[in-house]
Amino acid sequence: MNHRLILAFATAGLAACSTQACIDAFRHTEIQLEEARANASIECSTSADCDRLWSLTKRYVVQNSVTRIRRADDTAIETAMPHTFGTVYVWASRTADDSGGTTISIKGMCRGMYRDDGSPGWLYKSCAGQIRAVEMDFRSLIGTM
Repeated sequence: MNHRLILAFATAGLAACSTQACIDAFRHTEIQLEEARANASIECSTSADCDRLWSLTKRYVVQNSVTRIRRADDTAIETAMPHTFGTVYVWASRTADDSGGTTISIKGMCRGMYRDDGSPGWLYKSCAGQIRAVEMDFRSLIGTM
């Protein structure tokens, strides 16, 4: 399913790119973003450990989002959408599975990254780099906080 999403974005990006190099760069960046999103989660199994990691996640969101938290509870941390374009804001989710484990994930977002049709926006490259950094660092930094 993730590959279909990448393909859909890559196809949509074809209209915005006029050269093969542009198309290839867009596809490459989308693959890097998918890898970062896959890395942007951590699992826990005990309530105490999950609560500790959730608290660290909230701190990570505060440190990496340009906007303040507008809602936070036991399952979600949401920040406001920034008024400016090209800046990253971060959300987090905490989801329990049927086996008793919990996954904590973050998601970076950036205004101006995509156009309404899904093709790359005017701030795509800048946004993608910022999001990738925030999502790739999540797992390792949470372990050191």
